[in-house]
Amino acid sequence: MKDLSSPGFCITIDFDKKSENPSRVFQTMTDIINSFQNLDRDLINGINSQLDPVILLEDIQSGSMKTWLINALKGLPDEALKDCDWKKIIGHYLVKAKYIIINRLEGKTSITNAKEIIEIRKELYEEAVKMDIKSFPYYEPIPIPKLIKNISLINQSLSHLNQSDKAYLEIDGHQKADFNLSFNFSPENIEELLTKESLSSQVLMILKVKKPDYLGSSMWDFKYGGRTISAKILDDDWLIRFQQRKLDIRPGDSIKANVKTTVKYGHDNSVIATIYEVLNVNEILPLNNIEDMSWLED
Repeated sequence: MKDLSSPGFCITIDFDKKSENPSRVFQTMTDIINSFQNLDRDLINGINSQLDPVILLEDIQSGSMKTWLINALKGLPDEALKDCDWKKIIGHYLVKAKYIIINRLEGKTSITNAKEIIEIRKELYEEAVKMDIKSFPYYEPIPIPKLIKNISLINQSLSHLNQSDKAYLEIDGHQKADFNLSFNFSPENIEELLTKESLSSQVLMILKVKKPDYLGSSMWDFKYGGRTISAKILDDDWLIRFQQRKLDIRPGDSIKANVKTTVKYGHDNSVIATIYEVLNVNEILPLNNIEDMSWLED
């Protein structure tokens, strides 16, 4: 069985003494701990939803800023999990999961395909099997969207540091993984990684104008089906005439247009995003009743 000593870990930040903006060190430590707490919650939800993971402060050392922390659990799960040893096993798993993710990101500048995320998830699963976490009645591996979100949070937590700074995670007294300050995980990458499949269709629609784009560089806001949607108009000829004031269209008016709708689905088949593009505008439909414009505030 796994060594059941305290499931602790240490975060170290090396920084140049007397360097400017000293608050960056404390902000980074806070953000790393917060990102780890979020990861713990998502991991524990796949083991037992009655457990509440907490990170306890054990010690802080100056010089290089070293913070020793312990993974602990609150709440009483069902009878099968009330044994204190099981709580320590779960605690050790949460610690090792952090190490796996940080270690996997070493040497990368970004993640560009879902396969890399799936490999990290696979290693987390293999660790759960090794520690017998998988035998818990309702165990489920962390969902890919949540894993991506947590990698993004960890990456964001390092944004305050300078390139001359260093940060690393230590577990079990000898395993060490460097936080990768050169790693970049942009929102565009996240949406792309979350997407398993995209489906597109074209349909003739009537869209009520809520906010036109007078500069031609951003999206229009429309009301459709009781909700606000944003769409880019790709009908360049129509757009130029509008911007030259040859066409009169105002909030409350509508357009009849051919619209391309692209729906992005995630790995669990849920909708990640819906993108609307106006291919061509066929007709402007002026507002008949200008008395009630309250819907524009929705």
